[in-house]
Amino acid sequence: MSIAQRLALVTSIATFILIGVGVYVRATGSGLGCPDWPTCHGDVVPISAREHHDKAIIEMVHRYFATMVGMLVIATAVAAWKWYRHIPFVTRVATIAVPLVGFQGVLGALTVTMKLPPEIVASHLLTAMLVLSAEIAVFVAMYVNDPAHAGATARLLSPQRRSLGKKALFALAWLAVTMWIGGYMTERGASTACASWPACNGSALLPGADDHEIVHMAHRYLAAALLFLLVPVIREAWRQREQLAWSGYVAQVALVLYIAQVIVGALNVWYTFPDFLTVSHTVIASGVWVSLAATVILSFYSPSVEATRQPVSRLGVPA
Repeated sequence: MSIAQRLALVTSIATFILIGVGVYVRATGSGLGCPDWPTCHGDVVPISAREHHDKAIIEMVHRYFATMVGMLVIATAVAAWKWYRHIPFVTRVATIAVPLVGFQGVLGALTVTMKLPPEIVASHLLTAMLVLSAEIAVFVAMYVNDPAHAGATARLLSPQRRSLGKKALFALAWLAVTMWIGGYMTERGASTACASWPACNGSALLPGADDHEIVHMAHRYLAAALLFLLVPVIREAWRQREQLAWSGYVAQVALVLYIAQVIVGALNVWYTFPDFLTVSHTVIASGVWVSLAATVILSFYSPSVEATRQPVSRLGVPA
């Protein structure tokens, strides 16, 4: 891989890790460990936070890591314009990711200054997923447009993959709603509204009149319904595994992650949302997101005709 491709890949991985760190902030109740923004109790390093020092450190580590990811996103965009200017898709998506990560920062600031409103917290999570998708798209486009990977690219792409992409896109949109409701539910304090699983408080599958129960069960219903959208994706991906080098892996990963997600969701309820399980729940959901987003990108994107005619050096510079 060229330097530009490695940079895009590292940015994608760092964004995924950042999502996990953000969930840890929420799980430990550290969202207001620093009540001001961008400083923490007036300091760049939380040295004056005495009462909630641990939470302040957790929150500032998240901010530092988010800043690093923002710089990586900008660096990826610069690399795209420097070495992949001949491929409009790469430069456009890499450029769009820059204001998107900036908007993510604004949401992060509003989360603190507005004292953790559920709508902003949920949108903060979803925007992170969009940044992650953009960086994955940049990496995939850089990779498949590299003439050095011409042999591998032939096994990544096939005319039949579009039907798989349509199914994956629909499932991804459903997952986006599910994750937004999940983030909203957690920050609204509705996570523990239903103390049993799969029924709510051991009475019925339908929630009572309590708003928190309704929000909680809405998240469960959306997650359960996702299976009916995920199964066609898995079946189609497995069917095309001989033509597409990646689709068999997608089928297996998506199925395993979904099952793990359901199990962890149940364990969260039974054990009253311990930090480890809370973080795992969102991280696994992010893994499902990555598998679907990668499927959509690989299903619809095709190498640029101009790019295939230009040899690319190890640094990613057209020769």
